[in-house]
Parts: sequence; C-alpha cells; structure tokens
Amino acid sequence: MSWGASLGPLTPGERYEFDLRGYLVRRGALSRDEVRMLRLAVVELGHGRGGESVQSQRFNGHLAHDISFRELIDHPAMLEPLIELCGPNVRLDHTYGITMRPNSAGLGVHGGGTPHDPAQYYRVENGRMFNGLVAVQWALVDHRPGDGGFGCIPGSHKASFGLPGAPDPALVTEVPMAAGDVVVFTEALTHCTIPWRGAADRLSLFYKYAPGHLAWGSDYEDLRSLAPLLTQRQRRLLQWPAVYQHQPVNG
Repeated sequence: MSWGASLGPLTPGERYEFDLRGYLVRRGALSRDEVRMLRLAVVELGHGRGGESVQSQRFNGHLAHDISFRELIDHPAMLEPLIELCGPNVRLDHTYGITMRPNSAGLGVHGGGTPHDPAQYYRVENGRMFNGLVAVQWALVDHRPGDGGFGCIPGSHKASFGLPGAPDPALVTEVPMAAGDVVVFTEALTHCTIPWRGAADRLSLFYKYAPGHLAWGSDYEDLRSLAPLLTQRQRRLLQWPAVYQHQPVNG
C-alpha cells in the first residue's frame, strides 16, 4: 500500500505500516532523471552483470565514483524517516549495489530479532520506535509481481519465537516495486532475496543505517576517506560509531 508520501517525515499511516509489517515502500521517491543518472553511473563502474554467488552480484566503491550515489546518503525521501527509526545520531553503516541476471538466486531467508541480536532489533517504547540496523533499498529497475527480488515475512520483526528452520514458502511475501521506489526495513525483519525472474537484470542500491553508537562492521574506516567529497550533513552521517560527542545529523 502507498500512503501517498514521498518526502519528509513518516506519516501516521506509514508509521503504522512499518510497525505492523517491519517494512515500508515509498513510491516514486526518485525522479526519472535520478534513476537515469544512477543507472548510467552503475554502467560506468563496469561491475558487470553478476553471477550465481551472492558476492559476485554485489559491488561497492560507488560512493567515490559519482555524486549521484552520494546524494542518496541523505536523500530527502529517506532522511527524516531514518532519523525517526534510528535516532538523531543515525549513521550510514555500509552500502553496496546488487546486479542479478534473470534466473539467478540471491540470499536466502535470514535476519530476525528473536533470539535477541544486539545489532538487529526492534522495539517501541512510549510511542517511539527503536531499531538496530535499518536497510534502505533503492530500486533502479521495475520489480514487477512475480519477478522476485526483495521478500520478507511481514511482522516477523516482532515475533516472540525464532524461525524454526526453513520457513513455509507461503509465509514469504514478495514486495514489488517500480524503478524509483524505495523500501526501508528493519533488519530485525526476517527477509530474503527471491530468485530473480525479471526479463532484464535486477539493479538495486542498498544503504544500511544504524543508531550512532552501533556498527555492523568496520566499513566506516574506509568511508571516512570520502569526507572531501561530502556535504557537512553527509559527513555527520558518516561519523564513526560512538555515544560521547556524536553530533546529530541535523545539529
């Protein structure tokens, strides 16, 4: 469902949907020109089409390559929602792109907040959402119903029991998107990549964020080298994980 909001803070309807399902799609978050520029920038990277392995499908190093990739760091379609989901000290933890050929498989079912994972969690207290790692996926090609791509078990971010082995396929929901749409989801949500069946290659960009004190990996050590290419707000989003003297994004 689309609640008709592409920019700015979460609406009450979007907030309800994220809490209910663990993910939210904002339709038309990128303009046609933005999608076109990003697709051209991916081609210029020369990554190729990806193979069967997950690692062959992923590429990085793109932030240094083109400003269009860097502009997604604090894109207005996602910045305010990320501040609400991860707090005022939200930081970009890591980022990568994915290319998938037709009839190739991706990452199987993974994630989930039960048993408790200190890096991937979701809870609500006093009307406020608290998250660990939060993923933002920008679709640069259409993901039509039946094409595959992002899939999840809606509501699993609040499950009281861990996933008992391989899930019933009927529990997994495919999330169709058009080029220019963006989906944001908590990594406490059990999710997967459904094998790609689209007529053309799949192309998506993933930017993963965390509260200011939390780090999934050590990618931030490399990201800091981008500082001369970034705006002040983007540099604040690339601060090292810390509690003490961590500057808020909009401070």
